[in-house]
Amino acid sequence: MNKYLTLADGTQWIGTAIGDCQLETSGQVVFNTGMTGYQETLTDPSYLNQMIAFTYPLIGNYGIDPTVAQAPTVGAQAIIVHELATFEDHYTSRQSLANFLTTHHVAGIEGIDTRDLTIHIRQTGTQMAILSNQPVSDFNAKLATLPAHHLNAAPLPAVPASTSKPRIAILNFGEKAAITAELQERGCDVVVLPAMTSLKAIAAYHPDGILLSNGPGDPTDYAACLPTIRQLAHQYPLAGICLGHQLIALAYGAQTYQLPFGHHGMNHPVQACVDGSVMMTSQNHDYAVDPASIKATPLMVTHTELNDGSIEGLRLPHQAVMSVQFHPEAHPGPKEAGQFFDNFLLTIQKEAVVNA
Repeated sequence: MNKYLTLADGTQWIGTAIGDCQLETSGQVVFNTGMTGYQETLTDPSYLNQMIAFTYPLIGNYGIDPTVAQAPTVGAQAIIVHELATFEDHYTSRQSLANFLTTHHVAGIEGIDTRDLTIHIRQTGTQMAILSNQPVSDFNAKLATLPAHHLNAAPLPAVPASTSKPRIAILNFGEKAAITAELQERGCDVVVLPAMTSLKAIAAYHPDGILLSNGPGDPTDYAACLPTIRQLAHQYPLAGICLGHQLIALAYGAQTYQLPFGHHGMNHPVQACVDGSVMMTSQNHDYAVDPASIKATPLMVTHTELNDGSIEGLRLPHQAVMSVQFHPEAHPGPKEAGQFFDNFLLTIQKEAVVNA
């Protein structure tokens, strides 16, 4: 059956329905340049309420591996591809991408020129879109009939028993499973808490450090969290990834802005300010920290994006606060940025010695 992708500016593409074929949906349309990692991308909670257009022309050829999902459910609203693979060939595959989309009730469209769509987004900027079963004549009226997804608030976990391992409390704004896995691989005891957990409740877990996770949306929508973040920074070593990075910036007086079409992919070069070294990073964000606003804050820039010069890392001198805009846990993407976790744990060890 036909599927219609209509952008807010009236541009339309007609293709073939995939996934949950009858489902109609809406969301912000973004493009992802990764050649692989479609499963990790679809299950990344940061893509909540977004339609993902994959620029690589063939998606689904190695199937679905349940061990690499970044969340139990699909965060994205829809998938847009040039061609959906009709068979998968990989020893870890347990089902096809087509079946995965149907099982998780994800709408999709294939058969359109995703290059044309990507160029259009780059020229006009990210915008809302509708995926429908019939042509859309009144965009706003149709948009009002289509609900958005919401992240489910998790209850507080039980307080784990004392351990000699460093305990990291992750404030979960939409955390990828790989962040927890990277810390556990480094010998950490990890507890994942809801984003709005109170200071008193956090203290009950006796964390050695706090990490603010990635997550979806405009960072200014999380203004209620900023006072807690400032207080946490005075009590614990604090780190932030992606949205967490932006929230640390806001907490110390910086400002954020919306990128024209965001960074979504696995080939973003980032340079460290301290020594000029460059690493390839995985990124997924639509907002960035305003460089001009940093001058009025105590924050220092540690990393920059070489494609557009945007800020990719911050730290607070003389205090154990650090953050990065990119995804050091990868999944998907290169893992050379994983040293961020090592540096955070080293900071925690140094703080423990100072406070002993």
